[in-house]
Amino acid sequence: MKTLEERIEETLRREAPVHVRSMPKGTGARVRVRQTLASAVTVAAVVAVAMAAMSILSAVPRASQPGSQQTAPPPAGFLPHPQGSQGGADDATAATDNDATPREDTSAHGTNSTEPYTEQVIGQEAYLLTQKHAVAVGHVNGVEWSLAAYDTHAYSEDAFPRFLGGSCGDLMVGDQGEYGGISFCLHTAETDPNAQFAMAGFGNGLDPSTDPIVGYAGLVGSHVSSVELRYTDGATTELPLYDAPAGIGARYFEIFVRDGADGRIVALASDGSVLDSGSLCIAAGTTGPRNIGCGHGLVGVSSVVTTESPAPLG
Repeated sequence: MKTLEERIEETLRREAPVHVRSMPKGTGARVRVRQTLASAVTVAAVVAVAMAAMSILSAVPRASQPGSQQTAPPPAGFLPHPQGSQGGADDATAATDNDATPREDTSAHGTNSTEPYTEQVIGQEAYLLTQKHAVAVGHVNGVEWSLAAYDTHAYSEDAFPRFLGGSCGDLMVGDQGEYGGISFCLHTAETDPNAQFAMAGFGNGLDPSTDPIVGYAGLVGSHVSSVELRYTDGATTELPLYDAPAGIGARYFEIFVRDGADGRIVALASDGSVLDSGSLCIAAGTTGPRNIGCGHGLVGVSSVVTTESPAPLG
């Protein structure tokens, strides 16, 4: 005897038969095309998400690199954590807390974004007698810069430029030196053993959103009373002299000028006589990523691409 379920199943098959109808011609191919397109869209979406993630990661600050190792263009305009006290797009002030420590740390070390940058990299302990102390900080075109003082002993190996010993300095541009900079010393192969004045120039057109950055920095001995910038048009500006910590026998100066400025930086004795001088040696037309260094006492240029330009004669 058939169960109720069996009788219902027979009735449904008899009264409502199922008709099997084949798909229209080409349906299978169209389905496969749609599946292929769907897969391509999915892959494209995954790639877009991955690229967005990479862009976000690249914007996250990483461990700082000294200017001599920087490989990426610098940020434009004002930086988020300015060093020192910002007084505008262009300013300069003496650095604070630059006294010598009981034990000078001449090893390589990093610099935080909120501190004046000093480029003390691996290997420089071979010629450093003191660590690098910031003596002045400021901004040019809204970009940070720092002026550092240090003392050296003689060095003639291949890892760094040749040092004859004595007081030296760095002018580094950028929050972490990413715009590059220059190094200069009171005693070099081109200066007198008893020199009282040295200076170097730096030019950079790396950031297209700002005017070219052109600056000069140097140091003077104890016989120098003052330093002036004398433009060829007759204008004269006395440059501040920044004291270095004990153990560094020099005072330091810096000045940023317009691209193509012409004149001389002059070191004066207390009676007003000229002890030494150097020309503004960065020619007009500082453009592109190439950093230019020149001057009377230049030791090296720190940047991705550098050019050393001879100082004008006279």
